Amino acid sequence: MTFLAVLVVLLLITFGSEATKLLADAMQGKIPASVVLQVLLLKIPPALEIILPLVALIGVMLAVGRLYQDQEMVVLNSCAIGPAYFKRVVFLFLIPVALITAWISLQVTPWSYQQERLLISQAQTISPIAGLVPGKFNSLPNNQGVLYTKSIAESGQMESIWLKFADKENDVILVAPVGRFEWIENRVVLVLENGFSYRGLHAAKDVTVQKFARFEGYLPELAQAKLRAKVFEKPTMELFKSTDLNELALLQWRLVTPFGIIVLGLLGLKMSRTGPREGRFAKLFIALVLYIVYNQLLVVGRDGISNGGWPVWLGLWPVTVIFLWFAVTDMKKLPINKAKDWKSRLPFIGEAK
Repeated sequence: MTFLAVLVVLLLITFGSEATKLLADAMQGKIPASVVLQVLLLKIPPALEIILPLVALIGVMLAVGRLYQDQEMVVLNSCAIGPAYFKRVVFLFLIPVALITAWISLQVTPWSYQQERLLISQAQTISPIAGLVPGKFNSLPNNQGVLYTKSIAESGQMESIWLKFADKENDVILVAPVGRFEWIENRVVLVLENGFSYRGLHAAKDVTVQKFARFEGYLPELAQAKLRAKVFEKPTMELFKSTDLNELALLQWRLVTPFGIIVLGLLGLKMSRTGPREGRFAKLFIALVLYIVYNQLLVVGRDGISNGGWPVWLGLWPVTVIFLWFAVTDMKKLPINKAKDWKSRLPFIGEAK
C-alpha cells in the first residue's frame, strides 16, 4: 500500500508538469488540442522507467521505517527475526515489480514513443485545423506559406482568412471572409468563399486581381509525410542487432533499468534503519541524494557509450554492482571497522584491570 501511495503521488507530480507543457504546445499550435489527453497517457511508460526505482526506494523506507519508529523491529529482533528475513521479504516483493519494469522498458516504452508520434501526425493530417491558432500567423509545414484566420468555430468554420504561399513560382495571396477544410477525393482541400486572389505582387510583372465565389485548393504540405522512427522508438530486438553506439547505449539503459528496482529497494531497506531518537524521515533526504547520484551515473555512462568513451561490453553494470554492494553490505561488520572497535576497547580494558 505504501508503494502504491508513493507511486500515485509521484505520477501526479510528474504529469502535472507534463500536462502544462502539452497544453502550452497546444496553445502554440504545435500539437492538436484534441490529442493532448491521449499523448499524456502515452507518456506514462517512459515516466515509469524513472519513477519506479524511486518509488521502490521511498516505499521500502517508509514501510520498514515505521517498524523501527514504533519499536516493533526491536521486538522482532528479540524473537530471532533478523535483518536477513527482511532482506528476503523485500527481495521477493521487488522481483515482480522488476519484471513489470522490464516489460515496460523493453517493449511498452518504444511502442509508446512510436504511437505518440503517429498520433500527433495523423491528427494534424486528418484535421489540419487542429494545429491552427486563431489570431496568429501560422506557418505551414516546410515553410511553404503562412495562414491567418481571425476565429475558428467549433464546426471548423474559419473567418477572415489570409493565405500567402512562399513559393516563388506560385506568388499568390488569397483573402476570403469565410473558409474551411474539406475532404475531397481523399485529399485535404482548403475551401474559400467570396474572396480575392492577388498574383504577382512580388514579381516584376503586372499584378492580377481576381474575385472568386468558391476556391478549392489542395495543400500538399498538409499531407502526411514519410515517418522515420527515432532511436527511442526502435524495438529492443533491433537494438541487439545494431552496431550504432547511440542504439547500443539505449539498449544498455533498457537492460539495467529493471535491476535498479532491486538495487534501490534494498538500499531503501538499509536506509530505513533509525535510532530511538531519530525521526522517521531522518534519512529520506540522504536517500534522495543517493537516487540522484545513481541516476546521474547511469546517464553519464549512457552518454559515454554513445560517444565511444566507455566500453560497450562493460555497459552500465558497474554502477548497479557498486550500489548493490553498498545496499547489502553492513559497514559495521567490515574488517576495517572491526579493527577500529578492537583498538577502541583497549583503554577500557586497561582501566578495568
